[in-house]
Amino acid sequence: MMELSPSLAVQLVSCTAACVGFAYWFNVKGIQVLYAGIGAFFTWLAYALLYNAGYSNFLATLVGSIFVAAYAQVMARVNKAPATIFQTICVFPLVPGPNLYYMMYCIVMEEHDMAVSEAVTLVVTCLGIALGFIVVEILNKYIFRPIMNTIK
Repeated sequence: MMELSPSLAVQLVSCTAACVGFAYWFNVKGIQVLYAGIGAFFTWLAYALLYNAGYSNFLATLVGSIFVAAYAQVMARVNKAPATIFQTICVFPLVPGPNLYYMMYCIVMEEHDMAVSEAVTLVVTCLGIALGFIVVEILNKYIFRPIMNTIK
C-alpha cells in the first residue's frame, strides 16, 4: 500500500495544485479555477483529518464526498455554472487510483490475497463517493429546493 507524505501541509498544497491543473486541463475558466482549487483543498482536509483521527476510509471518503457535492451545489449557484464543473475537479483527491493500480499489480504478480484486499478498498471507496453524492442530492431535492421555492 502506498504511504502518503506525513506532512498534511504538503498533501494539501500538492492536492490543490494538481486539481487546479486538472481545472485548466478541463478548460475551466476564470475565477472558477480558484474555486475548484479551494474545494479540492477542503475536500482533502476533511478526508485527511477524519482518516488521521482513526475513522475508517469509508467514513472519511463519505464525509469528503458529501462536502464535494454540497460545495459544488453552492458554487454552481454563486457562479451560475453547472455543479459538475466543481464536482468533477473537487472529487479528484478522493478517487482511489492507487488502489486500482495495486490491485492490478497484485493480480499480475499473482498475489491474490493482496489483490482482493485492494479490490475491497477500491469498491468501498467508490461506494463512499457515490453515497456522499446521493445524500446531498436527496437533501437538495427534497428539503432545500422546496424551502427555497416557498421563500420565493
